[in-house]
Amino acid sequence: MLVCSSCRLKITNESAVTTTPDFVTSTLPSTKIPPPSHTPIPTAPAVVAITGTEEPILSSVEGITTTQLNVRAEPSTASETLGMVNQFATVQVIGKDASGSWYQIVYPNTGKGWVRAEYVQVNATAEIPVIGSVTGSGSGVSGLVIQKVNVRNGPGLKYESLGVLNPKDVVFITGKDSSGEWMQIEFASAAGGMGWAAVKYLQVENTDSIPVIGSAETTDTTPTASTVIFPAAQDGDSLQAPAAVGDFSAAGTHTLQVNGDVSAPDGDTEDWIQVTSFSKNILVEAKCSSSSLRVELWSGGQNVSDVALDCDGKLKLEIVPGRTYYFRIQVNGDNGPQYVQYVFKVSRVE
Repeated sequence: MLVCSSCRLKITNESAVTTTPDFVTSTLPSTKIPPPSHTPIPTAPAVVAITGTEEPILSSVEGITTTQLNVRAEPSTASETLGMVNQFATVQVIGKDASGSWYQIVYPNTGKGWVRAEYVQVNATAEIPVIGSVTGSGSGVSGLVIQKVNVRNGPGLKYESLGVLNPKDVVFITGKDSSGEWMQIEFASAAGGMGWAAVKYLQVENTDSIPVIGSAETTDTTPTASTVIFPAAQDGDSLQAPAAVGDFSAAGTHTLQVNGDVSAPDGDTEDWIQVTSFSKNILVEAKCSSSSLRVELWSGGQNVSDVALDCDGKLKLEIVPGRTYYFRIQVNGDNGPQYVQYVFKVSRVE
């Protein structure tokens, strides 16, 4: 009876292991228990206990990417690119920034990385925990970029521009000037890793806790054309390498949404988006910050349609099912320097 009881216990333990969904383990042959002075050291344990100061990944929420995405070291387009994930890839979301604009995902090459939340479909967003500053330095206050802004090497317009931050980038604030109109932020590409950005282009809470850096200085913060019209940052896309790709097949998605910006005559003057649909009709919609967009429809290496799409405008196009098309997006008109942020949406319709 003792032997039978032991067998039942062994079966119960094996069943508990095999029904655990989070790990895949090997079944090891039974061995004799060695003497206490020769405790075996496993070379590849199936489950590692988290102890001390190790940071466990307690849970994750599954998401699906809607376009090809850069994986960043920090929640900012100015941060180092760790790699890319493909469109329609399954990702494990383990956290988000305080604004919900960026998701932290499990990334095999580096363990973790950040992607833009708007391009990841997640059903259980409420279950994703908020992750604070990942740098662990500065004032402990973060901010969200609400309009494209230059990062300068000092708190004023007279200082040199070090680079540009895009809307929804997260910044980690290390201090402010005496007027409170400029914030010193972590900026990896700058010498010393710091830069300055005008607070009016940032969404920042708890500014009273941010320390003042440097002495008082008279700066001109009056908006001018040069401070409002920024050239769009070059993103390197082209007809041969579009910024986003949509496949409107029966098994794929039926909608592709792209957030971007273009400018003229300087900066990134055009964006390219690729779409293949197995329906003969598609609906094109645009929302933009100002002016309007010039949208060209290309196929077979040539322009087949050229239209002006107003902000908040919609346009239904008839296409050849199964053929690949490309949208070329530019600023519409030639009235001096222009900068347009846009949301461009293409949907399959019957």
